[in-house]
Amino acid sequence: MTNFFEIDEIKKSVKVLDLDDFSIEDLEDYISELDTEILRVREEIKKKNKLKKKAEEFFK
Repeated sequence: MTNFFEIDEIKKSVKVLDLDDFSIEDLEDYISELDTEILRVREEIKKKNKLKKKAEEFFK
């Protein structure tokens, strides 16, 4: 995933890319990497929701 992203560690965000500089193949690769990252983030959300639910059940 690091081929395209520049991370702003202070803001915990990804810097915006100028897509005009990319070829069609680069853009397709970029989409693929974004899809992979979306799946990774969704899994992390699921994991955190499970932990949150367990904590809520514990502190009832």
